[in-house]
Amino acid sequence: MTDMPTPTINASDVRTTAFGDWISVDSRTVQLAGSQSMETHVVRFPAIALIVALDGDDLVLIRQFRFPPQSWVIEAPAGRVEPREDPARTAVRELREETGFQAGQVELVGTLRISPHLSDETTYVYAATGLVPGPAHPDKGEFIQRFMVPRGNVRAMVREGRIVDAKTIAALAVCDVI
Repeated sequence: MTDMPTPTINASDVRTTAFGDWISVDSRTVQLAGSQSMETHVVRFPAIALIVALDGDDLVLIRQFRFPPQSWVIEAPAGRVEPREDPARTAVRELREETGFQAGQVELVGTLRISPHLSDETTYVYAATGLVPGPAHPDKGEFIQRFMVPRGNVRAMVREGRIVDAKTIAALAVCDVI
């Protein structure tokens, strides 16, 4: 592979448009090799902590109604990392809120960039074991159903298009579940 020059970014040219309390879009002109330039846009989105929770040979998943696709989506429990919050704490909190399970052991297994062409979002992937069941407490406005899936069925669910959430599929691969 040939080395390509790194584009020069003129930071003074950034225009930010905010959408609500935690999403914004930075637009800027990037100077490329020679006199070429292009307009770029970056969605600024907080980090996400996702937790792949195994209870014996069963995977804990959720079905959550997602408004952009107007449908139920099967996902691993996950949530936005609050400012100055440790992502591991977020993962444990989201597991408890969305599924009711408390984790005995939690381990960071990797990080993901789901849409690096569009967003600066980082997804921290944790694995959880030693689960203790309890009642779920979803946030207001979250429509969630918890369910268990035998680990051996997960790959087929992805192939059949039943699990389509990219961050969940990538996290399952990082955790060697699929």
